[in-house]
Parts: sequence; C-alpha cells; structure tokens
Amino acid sequence: MNELILSKLEVASGKGSITNLKAVQGTDIADSTDALAMDDTYLNKVTFSLLDGAAKTVTLPTFSNVGDKVIIVLAADLVASGVLTIDCAGSQSFDTGSYYSYEGASGVEKIDRATSGETQLVATGAGTNSGAGIGSVVEFLYVGNDKILVSGRGRALGTGSDAWAFAS
Repeated sequence: MNELILSKLEVASGKGSITNLKAVQGTDIADSTDALAMDDTYLNKVTFSLLDGAAKTVTLPTFSNVGDKVIIVLAADLVASGVLTIDCAGSQSFDTGSYYSYEGASGVEKIDRATSGETQLVATGAGTNSGAGIGSVVEFLYVGNDKILVSGRGRALGTGSDAWAFAS
C-alpha cells in the first residue's frame, strides 16, 4: 500500500514540508527604531508589536516549508510618526492574492491588495486617528515558490486613517 508522507507533500507546485502549527507567543517587537531581522524562532508563533511612535523595519524570516507562518498583532496603537515596515527576506515576495483590510479615514472601510513583486507591507501611524490600532493583525503564510500569502485586518483608533499599504 502506498503511504502519503506529509513531509514530502508538494502543494500547488511549491516544494517544502508541511509544518505543525502552534499558537504560542514569540518574542515581542520592541518599541524602538532598531531594525529586527526575524529568524526561524518567529515561525509558527504569534508575535506582538509594542511599536507606537517610532519607525521600524521588521524583516520576515526566510520561509522554506509550505504552511509556515508568522502572525503579528499590534499590542500598541501606531501613532504620530510611528511607521512599521514589514519586509520579505531575500528573493521572497507577496502572493498576488494577498490583502489587508482596515478602517480608513472617516471610518470608510478600505482594502489594499498586493501586486506582483511587492515585498513590503507598511503601516503608518497618525496623531489622533489611525488605521493601525491595538488588535490589528496580519498573517504571513508561506505557500511555496518564494511566495507569501498575506491576510490581515486593521483596527481603527479614532476615525481611522489610510494606514496600510503594500509596496516594493
């Protein structure tokens, strides 16, 4: 009888092993301007961002196993001059099915979708109204072939703002 070995499964033409997902807390993203290069210890964990008024770049770990993910939850409102730039590692980029929805300026619902070749998701804070409030969440899921599928939802602070955008 043939056995299906999940660790050898090829998913959607993307090679890599299937990962056991676990919802445990990773290391927090500090409220500082120091860049953070995530490593494998951030994979398959929930990471909380404490960033509020500083500008910071967080580089995702290099994904290799289909199903690996990184989840980032804002544990502080991104305000004033706060900018959180989340960048892909190496040759990886966001899948064109990626999206981020949020409450934009004046409470209008918005969605931003990734286009081919985009490698950054940028959240920009605002003094009193931000679309990057506490509880905003983004998930980065590796789907193979150097593509990361992004899905997320921003929570408003005040009446919101056009806070989230994909970029190259």
